[in-house]
Amino acid sequence: MSDIQAVSPPAFERRRSDLQIELTPVDRLIAQTPLVGVGEYVCPVDHPQFRGGGPETCPYVVFSRYSVHLRSSRGTAEVCSPATVNLLDVGDSYERGAISTEGVHCDWIAISPSLLREIAREHAPQLADSADSVFVRAVAPVSAATFIAQRRFFAAANASRPDALALEESALRLVSAVMLETTPAARPAERKPRRNGARRYDIVETAKHLLAQDCSARHSLVELARNVHCSPAYLSRSFARLVGCSLHAYLQQLRLRASLDLLGECRYNAAAIAAQLGFSSHSHFTYAFRRTFGVTPSEFARSGKRNHMSASARSLTRCAANSDCWGRRARP
Repeated sequence: MSDIQAVSPPAFERRRSDLQIELTPVDRLIAQTPLVGVGEYVCPVDHPQFRGGGPETCPYVVFSRYSVHLRSSRGTAEVCSPATVNLLDVGDSYERGAISTEGVHCDWIAISPSLLREIAREHAPQLADSADSVFVRAVAPVSAATFIAQRRFFAAANASRPDALALEESALRLVSAVMLETTPAARPAERKPRRNGARRYDIVETAKHLLAQDCSARHSLVELARNVHCSPAYLSRSFARLVGCSLHAYLQQLRLRASLDLLGECRYNAAAIAAQLGFSSHSHFTYAFRRTFGVTPSEFARSGKRNHMSASARSLTRCAANSDCWGRRARP
């Protein structure tokens, strides 16, 4: 009883009004509580809003289904894809550029600014107490475990009116996982190129653009290197150094994450999806899917029909401890 009485009505009201979501014509709000909001953003390339937006009135954690170029007011232009998470803080603005004709389709979690700082304090106290943005990067890699968990989370939120407590706890679990993966205290510092840094960065971003344009296409190292105007060895070495994985591993993650939407919509069986996304065989697709997400494609499709919020939590715990941001199994 003493804990309840310690929270005065004015403090509670301030906490309730901390989250201020400004919806645009291309946003769809799925659910909202005093702490979090969950929604979807769908914008075609020819829509005026595709070019960008902001400044934001609250922090957002955004998961993309399609790939675009994104230039945040806090950083340089980067390829934002299903292999990454987009992090927007209060006051952030951004500009977009098209990679394909698909436009923008992403799912977002809006979170109370004060609550975000509470979460950050667990992983990086220096960020939580800073006057600047809590998020270190505007675009950052996101693990396979977090990606499949957020797909299940949004599927469950869309399927029915979620219980407020379940929605809040699942959303906070996802935000915490993202913070854990993207804060300097949790991830080793990225190695920066000592020479030709700007050129190396441009080459890698152009390669990511080419892979994201059509993840089902078959690429060769020679072809990619020719298109980015460097040697195959330089491209392979630069990509691994800046992105943290090989070109093939990055492409495979794009394919696997694209498969989740197809499995969730039940439009194709696993064999058809494997062929559509460029996998060499059904068995190769199934092996890669299970190795990355911890379940088979058919098990994921069946779980999607149940639409339980708890499936999102199981996804985070099932493979997060055994894989890195690119779905590779950690060494014992």
